[in-house]
Amino acid sequence: MGNFNDGIIRDGATVGDGKVLGNILHGIIRDGDSKGTGNPVGNVKNGVVLDADGNPLFNVKKGMVRNGHTTGSGIAIGKIGDYSIQGMIAEPADEMVAAYHFFINKIV
Repeated sequence: MGNFNDGIIRDGATVGDGKVLGNILHGIIRDGDSKGTGNPVGNVKNGVVLDADGNPLFNVKKGMVRNGHTTGSGIAIGKIGDYSIQGMIAEPADEMVAAYHFFINKIV
């Protein structure tokens, strides 16, 4: 399931509970236990989710997740709601989907 609170992604069903999976700060997704720490596993830039080496994986635009490497390109592979994390709804959609991909379940 996964949940999000104050920049930290956890594996519990309730916000703030569970083992820490990683964190996100300024679009950079890391595997550390506190916000801004740990090794980068990926990032988000202009709606495109990139791996740690900067290679584009997929993009997020207008409620859809697409397999293209530029914003809005590619075939739709799901809706943002398919990749949501509890407590992260107020965060940017591309960051939520990226966190889901890196810590909950790989999308592509």
